[in-house]
Order: sequence, then C-alpha cells, then structure tokens
Amino acid sequence: MVVSARSSSFGLASPSLSGSGGMPSPGRAASLPNPAPPKPPAPEWRAFSFFDKELVVDAEDPQKPPAWLQEMDVTVISGGRGSLFFGDVVGGVYIVNHSLTVIFSFQAFSGPVTHLKVMRNKNILVAIGDDDGGVPVMKVWNLDKLDTETKVPSLIRSMKIQHNNKIFPVTALAVLESMAQAAIGLENGVVLVMRGDLSRAKIINTKAVHEGSEPVTGLGFNEDGKSINLYVVTLARTLIICTTNKDATTTLEDQGSEMNCSMATPEDQGQHMVIGKKEAVYFYGPDGRGPCFIIDSEKVSMTWFRNYLAVVSKPPSRPQIRASLDLMGGSASALVAAAAAAAHADDMDDERHGTVLTLYDLKSKFVAFQGSFGAGEWDHGEFGSSKLGSERQAIPIRCVASEWGQLFVTTADRKMYRIEEKDLTSKLDLLYRKNMYSLALSIVSSSSTAVISEDLLMRPSRQQKPDKDYDAATVKEIHKRYGDWLYSKSDYDAAMIQYQQTIGYLEPSYVIRKFLDAERLQNLTSFLQSLHEVEGGRLANADHTTLLINCYTKLKDGRRLDEFIKREEVVFDADTAIRVCRTAHYFDHALWLSERFNNHEQYLHIQVEDRKNFVEAVAYVSRLPLIDQERELKRYGAVLVDQLPSEMTDVLVRICTPESARPSIATGSEDSLLPAAKHILYPEEFLHLFVGTSEWCITFLERVLESRWGISGAKGKKKASEPVAPGPTAPAANGSKSDLESRDELSLKIVCNTLFELYLDNVDPAAGGHVSSVNEQKTLSLLKNPKAIYDADHTLVMCELRGFQDGILLLLEKMNRYEDVMRFHMENNNYASVIATCRQHGDKDKGLWSQALTYFADKVASDESSQEASQELAEVLDVIDRKSIMPPLEVIQIVAKNRAVTIGMARKLSASYRQETAKMKAQIEELKSTAIVFQASKCSLCTLPLELPTAHFMCRHSFHARCLSDHLAGAGAIDAVGQGDCPRCAPEHQMVLDMLQNQAETATRFDLLKKKLDGRSDDRYAVIAEYLGKNIFGAV
Repeated sequence: MVVSARSSSFGLASPSLSGSGGMPSPGRAASLPNPAPPKPPAPEWRAFSFFDKELVVDAEDPQKPPAWLQEMDVTVISGGRGSLFFGDVVGGVYIVNHSLTVIFSFQAFSGPVTHLKVMRNKNILVAIGDDDGGVPVMKVWNLDKLDTETKVPSLIRSMKIQHNNKIFPVTALAVLESMAQAAIGLENGVVLVMRGDLSRAKIINTKAVHEGSEPVTGLGFNEDGKSINLYVVTLARTLIICTTNKDATTTLEDQGSEMNCSMATPEDQGQHMVIGKKEAVYFYGPDGRGPCFIIDSEKVSMTWFRNYLAVVSKPPSRPQIRASLDLMGGSASALVAAAAAAAHADDMDDERHGTVLTLYDLKSKFVAFQGSFGAGEWDHGEFGSSKLGSERQAIPIRCVASEWGQLFVTTADRKMYRIEEKDLTSKLDLLYRKNMYSLALSIVSSSSTAVISEDLLMRPSRQQKPDKDYDAATVKEIHKRYGDWLYSKSDYDAAMIQYQQTIGYLEPSYVIRKFLDAERLQNLTSFLQSLHEVEGGRLANADHTTLLINCYTKLKDGRRLDEFIKREEVVFDADTAIRVCRTAHYFDHALWLSERFNNHEQYLHIQVEDRKNFVEAVAYVSRLPLIDQERELKRYGAVLVDQLPSEMTDVLVRICTPESARPSIATGSEDSLLPAAKHILYPEEFLHLFVGTSEWCITFLERVLESRWGISGAKGKKKASEPVAPGPTAPAANGSKSDLESRDELSLKIVCNTLFELYLDNVDPAAGGHVSSVNEQKTLSLLKNPKAIYDADHTLVMCELRGFQDGILLLLEKMNRYEDVMRFHMENNNYASVIATCRQHGDKDKGLWSQALTYFADKVASDESSQEASQELAEVLDVIDRKSIMPPLEVIQIVAKNRAVTIGMARKLSASYRQETAKMKAQIEELKSTAIVFQASKCSLCTLPLELPTAHFMCRHSFHARCLSDHLAGAGAIDAVGQGDCPRCAPEHQMVLDMLQNQAETATRFDLLKKKLDGRSDDRYAVIAEYLGKNIFGAV
C-alpha cells in the first residue's frame, strides 16, 4: 500500500481558537441549532487488532520520549515528501526524517503555528500562524532553497490574513496541488480565495467568496477537469462554490460539522467532502450527499490513513457500551470487557479528558484499530475485548499524521506513538481462525491508495486494485479455504461459487471429485463451464470437455449445450465434443460442431451411419473442397452410391472433370494448368464405389469420357452442364510428354478398357447369352473414336471370348494384323471379304495376295466344281500378274498343284516370269551404274509428310527416323542410311532368304528324300521332280 503524501493533519487545541476575537468560541458555536437527519440504526462494526502500537523513544535514552519532542508544545503536524513537519506553540517548524530525528528547524512565526500543508508535487511548505501581535499570516517556503542570510528555507510569500481590515482567527485551509488557488476559512464565517501561482512571487488576487454567520469548520477543493469547486463546511451548513464560474454558490445540505471534523478525500480528481457527525460520517459530492457510514461517537477530529478513516473521539458512555454488549450477544467475556470499559469511561467523563483513536475500513465495514494513549491507555482487541492499564487516567490526543506507511499520534503529555499495520499474513491467519473468509477477500483486494470515494466504496471488491502485499495465489487460497468451509457446512451452491474463483490455481480434479454425486450435478456443470471460459479454455483438457457435455446431456439441458458449443471463441476440444454429443445421441449438436470445425469424417459418419440421411450426406460432400471430397468419398462413397446412385454419379462426374480445361498433350508443360486444377482426380480412383452396380458404373464412365476428354460416341447426347475438355492430340514437336500428360493418358486408357469390359460382360439373355446390340454399338463407336486410348490386345481377347466378330475385325485392322483379318475371313469362307481385304490393304502388305492365292488355289484343288473359288483365283492371279506382286516362279509353284490351272495360264505365268527376270537384271544393272534420286514426300509407314531426320532405302522407300526407330530392332540401324532393312520390303526379302536357306539345308538330306518316296508310292516321280527343283546338285 502506498501512503499518500497529502495526508491531512489537525490540531486539537488550537491556540488561535481559544483567544478573544469577537466571535463565539467553538464550544459556544456548538450550541447553535443544527438540523440533523434522522439517526439510522447503528451497524455492527467488527473489531480487529490489525495494528501494533509503539511508543517513540529517544535514540540515546530508550526510557524517555525524544528530547526534541519534550522541548516543544506541538500544535500541528503534517506529513509529506518523506518527512514529518511539526509546528509548535511558539512558531517553530521542525522537519523530522524517517529515523525520527530533527534534520532542520527554523522560526516561522512569533506566535503559534495553526496550519501546515506540504505540497505533493513541489517541495513547498504552506503554513499559517500568528505573527506581529496575534495577526494570522500565511507564509510559503521553498524547501529546496535556503536563504543565504537567515539560513532558513527561502520564503516565497508572506501575507496577512484579514477581512475588511479586521483580524479573525483562521479555522480552515485548503490549497490546490497546482497552487493555482488557496482557500482560507475564518472564525467569522468568511471564506477567502486566493487566485494566482502561490509558488511564485507574483501578485495574488484575494477575494471573499462566502460570508456567513457561523465559523468555517472545513474546506476542500473538488477538481473536475477544468472546473474547480470549493467545499465549505460551517457549523450549520455545507456549501459548494464554483471558483471558476463567478463563485456560484450552492447549498448541499443544511448540516455542518464541528471543528476538525470535515475534510476532502485525497483523490487527484473528483474529490468528495467527508463530514463527521456524532451519529455518522457523510460523503458529499458536487451533486449533493452520497453514501454515509454509521459511526456513533462524539468525534473530535478526522483524517485519512491509507484506505482507513482515522477518527479521534471521546470514549463511549455507559449506555453506548450496554448497546454494544447487546450486539455482541451478552457472552461472559463480553460482560467483563463491557463492565471494564464502562468504568473507564465513567472516570474519563468525570475528569473530562482522554480521547480514543479508531481506524475504520469503510469498504469492508470493520474496525482495524481502536485505543487510547497515555498512562491509562487501552486497546480494543478482537471483537471488542479491551486491555486496561494500571492507571485510570488517559492522555488526550493532540495531533495525528501519517508518513512512511505509518500513523503517528502525539498526546498532550508530549509523547508520540507510532501505529504500524501488521503484515497481511498475520491478518489472514486471524481471519482464517474465525472463518471470516469474506472479510479476508475484501482486505486483500482493497485499493493500494488512500483514495476513498463514492465509486471506490460502492465498487465490488474483486474489481479493486490489489494490495501490493499479496499476489493472485493469496486470493485463490482464500477462495479455496472459503469453499472448503462452505462445503463442510453442506452449502454446495455457495461453495461452488468460491471454487470457481480458484480456477488456474487449484487442480480441477480436487473440485470435480467433490461434486461427482448426481444431486450435485448442477454445481459440477457450473464449475466445468467456468473452467472452459477462463483463459480462453486453455486450462480445460479433453476429459473436462467430455465430462461437461456429459453433464449437459444428463441434465437434458439443450439450451446451455447450445450456448457452450456455439460460442464464438473456441474454449474446448472440438473432436472430443463431437464424439461425446454423438455418443449421447445429440446428433444435431454433433453435426453443427463437425461442420463448423471441418470434421468431415464425423459429419458423414453421423449422417450415413446414425441418421441414415443420405441426401444430406451427398449434399455435404458436394460442397467440400476437392481434396476433402476425395478422402471422404473413399470412406463413404460406396454406401452413398448404393443408396443414391444418380446423385452420386453427378457428384463423381463433377469432381473428375477439372473446372478449367485440362492441358492438351501437345503443350508438353504443366504450366497451362490453372491453380484450381492443380489437384486432379482420376475416375479410376472411384471405380470400386460401383461394385455391384455396373449400369451406373457405365453411366459414370461414359459421362466422364464426354465431359473430360470430349469422347461422346459411347453414349447419347451430353448434358449441357458438363463441360468438354479437349482430348489427347498428337505429341509435342519435341516428341516428349510431361508426367501430367502421361498420367492423363493412362487414366483415359483405364476408363476405356473398363468400359469395354462392362459393355462385353453385359450379355443379353434374349440374344442367347451374347452381347446386347446396344452394347455392341457402343463398343464399336468407342473403338472407332480417334480420341479413345485402350489396350487393343486386352480388348481383342474380350471380343473373342464373347464372339463379337465386328469388334474382332475392327481391332485386327486397327492393329494392322491384316493376315489375321484374312485368316478370319478364310475360316468363315467369306470369299468377297478376302478379296476386299486384299484390295484394301494389299498395297501395305503384299503378302496378303500370296495368302489369298494359296487359299483360293487350295479351295479350287479341293473342290474343282466351285466356280466362285475359280473366279476369285483367276482374279487374284490377274492382280498379281498386273501389279507384279509375286515372282512368277513362286506363283507357278503355288498353282502347279492345282489341276484346274490350264496350259494357257501356265504359259502366261512363264512369260511373266521371263519378263520379271529381265526386269530384275535391268534394275540390278541400274543400281550398279546409275545414281538414285529419292523424291518421296511421305513416310511409307505413317503416311505423314516427311520431316527431318529421315531415312531412305535403295528400294525408294523413305521413313521418319522416329517411325523407323519404333519398327527396327535397334537404334544403330538408323545411324547410317542403308545399314538396315526396309520395313516394307523386309518380309518379301525374308521369305526368299528363308526359301534359299531351307533349300540349302535340305539339299543333302537324302534320308528325307527316301522317307518321302516311301510315303508316296503312288507318285514317286513327282517327289523326285520336287526334290530336283531344290538345286541339290548345286548344293553338292
């Protein structure tokens, strides 16, 4: 606690009031009629011994009071700026330091000093005393400067105090801390106000602002911003004068006070005036009377000490002690104490001297100290007990002042006592023993300043500025002890209020264990709720949250549960709250929390498994960000597809179709992706959701193909809401693909393959277990779509397993397997298709004509009556001859076995053979002697325009280097032109080479000849002729 440097002082036997000045004395003035308010009943002021009293002794002789005190007759004391200032009856001023040693003294007046005031903001002393034959004089000293001649503080100002050239004793003094104004009250009822800077040697304007008929007993300033008011208290009235507004005067109440029983509260702004009457102490503000406190005693003087009101009063009379005895309950100890106090009071009344000092805590309503001083001194201890000295006579109190956090009392026998407050621990121990925890809380939360105002008195203790002698742990400990005591008295509601104040200090489990019974569930709920509110809920853990929500659900208190979970500031663990609400079947609350805290898994878990609300679940999934949709659909997508296939198909199509157009394969870069498409979902990741619902899986994949890759041939008209992204195009110019493009191609391939499987697995029982015509059309449409990417071998196997002939032929043609196409037609004896295949692809693969020749020759040989086969054979021979597709010798060897071949046909073939031989010789000669000019403009493999690098062969075929690298076995074949075989001519050359190699291998195998002769007993000559045609003699 901080001691105010403006602590007031007062004199109890002021010489200036005892002289003759033509005015009635204070004693006579007290008999004037003075209306007073009705006397309220006396309160019960609890009494404690919170202060220690000590007699101040001389440093050299501890048996005696200080020597300097014995040499003076003290009239007034003031404390401030780390010193005590004493004024005596002969006009001397003494300055005493903390060790109670006089450090400086000087003669201020020739007569008694009546008023002293030490300014707080400036080291300036203002004093009033009698000078020059009893004339009141106000002097102002600068304590920081010494006069070089007199060796005393520099005197700034000295002015006589008089009104209308008449001298009257000064009864009151008030000075603003800024020293801009000072007010002096006279015994004749006049109030003089001095305006100007009193701390400087300038002209001061003095004006009488009030003239009354009663002596002025008290003055005090009220500062409210720029407005300054002056409280004026007389014996009969209380006034307020606005010194900054033409000295406007307002009567606050027709009631005043005795001398030295009024003072201003020591705030910096908004001061109140305190007036002590016999029955009570009243507070007044600019607007009138404020609070009052019943203190029934005959008051002699009042002052402030810290946050205590120090009252010097006459001892209580015998009837007052009896009334106190009734209030104390009439115990035996109280009877003894009251009897002793009454006897002592009677003696003091008889001798008409002796006073009592009482310190009141107005906020907490208790007496912190009460006692008298002198040979018959006695103190009121706890609850009214008294300690009487051996002597019956008590010494009157002369002056009271405070400094250094201590209260100093001087008595008429020239002694001084020091009253010091006990430490906080001692006071609390006393209150703990008496179970007075409310008072303990009030004490430790009292203001640290001496400011006592209406606001401070009426404000709850928990909002006060704390005392410096305690910390928050002290308050928490008091609340804990208070709660334990109330709990032991079965006052659980009140105990819980105290326990709530211990949050952050006391372990929550200590309180929770006490209130786990069902009948105390409301109290436990209140505590847990407070635990989640303090410090933003950081003190509560998941177990506390679980317990609190369980309490709400047990109490079926949906309203408080709503308030708890729907507050703006999160003060709990959300996952725990969701889990507990779900367990207690408070699904609406759990859903609200899940949605608020983005706990998508819990939200869908409740909607799908608990509430079976699949519509809301689908709607919720559709609102989630893409990455969350992917995660949650993998958990609950299968159930939702099973329940709402149409809606889920819409959702899946939407998330598998990027919002922006996907980058085309030709870009070769991922930079073309917009930020929204950075996270891409692929339809194959959700195929498992459609297990058991192949129809919806087909719908899903068809719509994804259309919306994502623009492949719409597999289904009907697309929806207008589905965007179409560009499908794959040719590779980039550099022939490279990014990882994203490769992944997109893979996804398209998987989708197409899956669709083929679904189409071909969906058989129609009405069609004999074959694929339905609708699915056949869809399959063919997808196979023919140039944008589609699929595994042709896999699809071919599926078509063969299902006997889908159109699909087989289409795939064989797309795979350039023309021989297999021919074989398929031959197996079905489809002559027209065989010829058509040869005409369509014979230029690409001349071996087809050879295959057709062999096929038709065998057909004619096996069935000579077949006119159709003979016609087709003749057509094949004509084309071969006309286009020189096969060597004549090879043709002759094939048809020689056919008896249907005529001599004319053989001659024609023989002539063609001779022409072909001559032509080949001419070509060989040309290659040896003439340069070849390559003029091809298209690649012989892909038929696209030639682009460098290219490869040219002597057969006049030209190829892209990339096409050739895909066809040839090794990359070394394209390093130099002419080192590899032409892909177009290689099959024909290989066939000739194989024939020559076969002839060479079998030329000397006479064992094989003998075996054939033995097997052909009917026509051995033909065997020998065939063997001779293999050039066996050349081999030998």
